[in-house]
Amino acid sequence: MRKLFLIALLWLPWSTRAQTDLNSQWIAFNRASGPDSNLQCFRPKNVSVSSGNLIITTKSELAACSSFDLSFAVYHYTSGFVSMRNFNFLYGTVEFRAKFGGGVNTGAWPVVWMADASCQASDPTGTDYSCNEQEIDIAEILHSDFTHVNQQIHVAKFSHNDGCNAYATDVSKNFHIYQLLWSAGSLVFKIDGATTCTINQNYVPNAPMYLKIDAFVGKFGGPVNNGSLPWTTLLDYVKVTQGSSVIFEDDFNPKDTNQPPNPTLATPSSIGLKIFWRWPLWGLVISLVIVFALIAFSFRAARSNRGKGS
Repeated sequence: MRKLFLIALLWLPWSTRAQTDLNSQWIAFNRASGPDSNLQCFRPKNVSVSSGNLIITTKSELAACSSFDLSFAVYHYTSGFVSMRNFNFLYGTVEFRAKFGGGVNTGAWPVVWMADASCQASDPTGTDYSCNEQEIDIAEILHSDFTHVNQQIHVAKFSHNDGCNAYATDVSKNFHIYQLLWSAGSLVFKIDGATTCTINQNYVPNAPMYLKIDAFVGKFGGPVNNGSLPWTTLLDYVKVTQGSSVIFEDDFNPKDTNQPPNPTLATPSSIGLKIFWRWPLWGLVISLVIVFALIAFSFRAARSNRGKGS
């Protein structure tokens, strides 16, 4: 009975809680990760905005979660996953200033990346591998090597994986400015204004994409050093421009609205939206049913014991 009560508490849908000053341009996921990175639950409570930074905190703690591609289970870590809610774009320059959480040999695997807009509606409920399978990793830290930044594409079911492993002074201790210049058949990656990687191929993603920010635990981050947790990833700002026009901007100042001018909206599937909106409600209903059942069972057992005592 105690195990059931624990699961009920862990399952309470934290996404129904307010996200601390997170701009409505973003959505913080409340789900399990994916089959290739399944050591943590992503929780909105691990995402906040403070002192002009987006903050993603990765913790060692028990949590229960699921997604449509992973069964319900209890995990030993929680972290944060943020993506553009419904804004996506085709070509332009993405720029952000960040300091990544973790450090050498911690097992941290933070990444700022872009995915095809066909994934956007279903992403909050799980990784939809039936979408267009176009990915650009703007800044990814692999194998807990925080002096190198992976800059790479994955397209056509991983048949093309061009990229570079750029050197940078410890990105867990220093802020750096990252840029991606995206045009037809071309990707140019920069760190602090210096070009670090160039990809010129006809298979460079050519459909609208959206930005995602998260911190995974283990897997491609390497073995997890529990003593190094919690980890804190900070983003100072995010900006997307096309030519001289800023089409998306957030400096993570809660006093500013920073709504994007003339956004290019995704066209989400109605099924994806239904799944997204109903999942937290079902989680709440299931949790309440379990809790009330446990209370009723305890009350009945107490009455039975009193009857035997008399």
